[in-house]
Amino acid sequence: MTVSADYKRKIYAIRDLPTLPIIAQKILSLNDEDEKLAEKLGSIISKDQSLSVKVLTLANSAYYGHRAQVGTIKKAVIIIGTAMLRQFSLGVLFSKGLGQGTPEREAFWRHSLIGANAAAIIARRSRIPNTELCFMSGLLHDVGKLVLDTNMHVEYKQVTMMVKNEDWNLIEAERHIFDTDHTEIGSWMAERWNLPPELVQSIGFHHAEEISALPHSRIVAAVHAASICADAAETLNEESTEPPDVQIPPFIETALGISKAQFGEIVQDLHNRRAEIQLAFR
Repeated sequence: MTVSADYKRKIYAIRDLPTLPIIAQKILSLNDEDEKLAEKLGSIISKDQSLSVKVLTLANSAYYGHRAQVGTIKKAVIIIGTAMLRQFSLGVLFSKGLGQGTPEREAFWRHSLIGANAAAIIARRSRIPNTELCFMSGLLHDVGKLVLDTNMHVEYKQVTMMVKNEDWNLIEAERHIFDTDHTEIGSWMAERWNLPPELVQSIGFHHAEEISALPHSRIVAAVHAASICADAAETLNEESTEPPDVQIPPFIETALGISKAQFGEIVQDLHNRRAEIQLAFR
């Protein structure tokens, strides 16, 4: 057995893999058409103290500009809105439940949360139905990295060093070491969690160079673009007066019907909202 095949066997034999937070499962199960959606969402959030605090902090933030102090989850639901509140809550729960505590983990979840917001914005601009599904796809698109780094930390350090010092492509470096990569592991995790096929596919193919034949190609394209936009938003020069230059592959632009200039606007919007997104870590 080769070294890389041995790693792959070890990865798939791991028993202590992350599970979906219970509250996140409940939020995901809510029906958008339910007349009592706001009431049910508020009730679920109220049962988690730390999540409630973050939601109230968001409702009272400068982003929403509400003059009177918001002191109840019921009021926060009205101010923030159910769609945004579900997305924010899921971001908080996943980043808390699937690993925090180190600068590397915080950087991972910051990228994931910015990517999730990017995917939701792209979905709206591209008129992809169910923006929340795109948000979740953006949030979890790199979860395979988390699994590899958590369970094979020394080996994954080799991967990051190969990318940083030897100019390897990330997917190639992961496959060189593990005989698999974070997209394959991530889609496996999504299947394990019984997530919708759109999510499984977007996680598994967000680095693919050919997606036209995929049943959910536009959602995959949205996540591909969202990851690039997240990177661009995090590295955007504060002092620059020029629109950000975002390098989105032409086949992704075509699939989404969004121009390069529009992607620049999305990156600028994400950059402006980073303080709101950062609330998930406080």
